[in-house]
Amino acid sequence: MPTRRSLLRTGGLAGVGTLAAVVALPSPPDGTPIDRTVEGAAAPAGADRWTDRPITDEGETPIARYQYRPADDADGADRDAFVATAPINVVLLPSAETDDAGLERVMDVLTDGGWLRRPEEYTRYAWDRTTETYVRQEATAAETYYGTSGRLHVRCWSFEGIVSMQAHEDTSARPKHGIASYERGREAIAARFDAAGWTVTPTAIDLDNDRGDHDGFATVVTEAAP
Repeated sequence: MPTRRSLLRTGGLAGVGTLAAVVALPSPPDGTPIDRTVEGAAAPAGADRWTDRPITDEGETPIARYQYRPADDADGADRDAFVATAPINVVLLPSAETDDAGLERVMDVLTDGGWLRRPEEYTRYAWDRTTETYVRQEATAAETYYGTSGRLHVRCWSFEGIVSMQAHEDTSARPKHGIASYERGREAIAARFDAAGWTVTPTAIDLDNDRGDHDGFATVVTEAAP
């Protein structure tokens, strides 16, 4: 298990971004309500190998189960440890040959719907089994930059061609964000990608990570091959 000191040497811990003006969410280009019901499809080829039993070990698959923050004194844990803060609840399978290209395909769907990249947020990490390190969020997006009145917000990591997403609805930023709902975040992402033509399989993978209103399952979202 890597230490925080090793992470500092390789990249460092980043602080919270600078407060900026609030930006309103534009209407999605296709006019599709983000909260519409999605009719689920069968698990796509490739994902079905993860649907037959719960995933309880982050070393088993490229899929992250949680996002983490570094521990502090209040946690009563070793300062080099990491503490889970929120469950991964969406797994995306982009049609791309590299992690970077696949991640950009995912983020393009959100920006096409009016979401903003690099919003005001906390720094979080996910476990990468190939490098055995905690990796800072690789891509993020939200409905508004700051979310004074609440917003939908996601953090993403791409490991071995699989994008793990933590999707949630934030509370208003007064004085700081909290989590209003994981379920509404997952459902909004399902609707956004369904509207963009991706195949959506709701609650297909059991990550055994239930927390708050999250039931422990991740929705699988698959891009059609070009």
